[in-house]
Amino acid sequence: MSQEPRKNPEKTTSQEAKPTRPTPPTFLDSTWTWSSPSTWPLTIKLLPVFIAIISIYLAVAFPALFGDPVSRFLADTSCTGAFNYTFQIAAAKRHAEELATHDWEIGTAGEALLELLSPHKAVFGRVPFPRGKVPYDFVKMDEALTFVFEKVRVWDGPTIVEDSYSVSDPASLGVSAVMIGQVWKGWLRAAEAQKEYLLKDAPRYGNGAISHRVEVAELWSDAVHMVPPFLAYYGVATNDLECVREAVRQVELYREVLMLRDGERKELWRHIVGPSEMADDGAWSTGNGWAAYGMARVRATIAGWEKSKEMMEKEIAALDSYMIEIIDGAIRTDDHESGLLRNYLGDSTWFGETAGTALLAAAAYRLGMFMEQNAGRDHILQWADEKRRAVVRHVNDDGVARPAVHSLKHDQRQPFEGINPEGESFLLLMGAAWRDCVCAGVRSREG
Repeated sequence: MSQEPRKNPEKTTSQEAKPTRPTPPTFLDSTWTWSSPSTWPLTIKLLPVFIAIISIYLAVAFPALFGDPVSRFLADTSCTGAFNYTFQIAAAKRHAEELATHDWEIGTAGEALLELLSPHKAVFGRVPFPRGKVPYDFVKMDEALTFVFEKVRVWDGPTIVEDSYSVSDPASLGVSAVMIGQVWKGWLRAAEAQKEYLLKDAPRYGNGAISHRVEVAELWSDAVHMVPPFLAYYGVATNDLECVREAVRQVELYREVLMLRDGERKELWRHIVGPSEMADDGAWSTGNGWAAYGMARVRATIAGWEKSKEMMEKEIAALDSYMIEIIDGAIRTDDHESGLLRNYLGDSTWFGETAGTALLAAAAYRLGMFMEQNAGRDHILQWADEKRRAVVRHVNDDGVARPAVHSLKHDQRQPFEGINPEGESFLLLMGAAWRDCVCAGVRSREG
């Protein structure tokens, strides 16, 4: 039986087309336009919500991406941004940055830049420790910290940078190292090593003061600007109140040895006490400035951290009194016809000099802001105004202050013919301190 071939089914002429799912509009689809919100797809309408949620999450979970919002809020530029310093401060800033080569010069320039450019983050700011923490940024580091970061190479030794001569000079970089270390942890480890070295391994003078020198136990007034401010700041960063207390103790131990006890120079500080040929019984103006301004930084650190402010009222009062001693001594010995302080206070054979005058004027402004309003404060601030104006008269159009001492030859009888790097940083400190007084309403711009 033969089988018929299979026939293909006949095509129908009225076959219905299957319905198709509509394609949602895309960014390239011409069915919607930005100018007509009613045509926007749901993804576009909800995009702002998605962005807001992600931003809030990142700000809460990773605050270092944005920096501390309290610090940013306190960065009030209404006064500081348009301030007239009355001298070529930008040129002085350039000299301070370019000429700083030694560790203490870099550390001092870094501190000066911080106070000048980011005053809300310096210890003299209104809230230097937002929420009790060290301020930080991640996306864009402050210019002051960038300066130190690019100038310094930390190492694995016991100090932040290698220095075979001085115990204290590397510590001048300590505050910057702590701030940078909030993000770059290698810097925080270097700061920790520096603290451990100072407290456990560094040579000590007979009364327990940390030596300024490595080879011999020797105390220099310079060290009070290097070591105590770092110890106090590190104590805040690590919630270590005893470290903050040690900062004040070191100030007191240095004062015990270096302060002069009688005569016209009474309560001023000797420059160097120790067994080496460097010993210097004179009241070097810059050395007294180092001591007074270092105390001001420690005092501001203590008062700026809620925990130490509550627990260390006696220490705050003591630091105020120590600063007053030095400033009063500078005022008593202020007799040079130029209006500048002499390179060695109370010695009429010395020339008037800009670096020590600028630093002591800066310390006087900081002290005045700590004090209650009274005749004593007005006297100190009026004197600071006079010394600032005297310094400004000796700053040329290129931002160079002369006559200045040679910072490596403090007993040189002739003024330095070059540019004193630390002296240029002192100009920045003086300008920032005066500006902060004006912006706080303590002094007038015409002062």
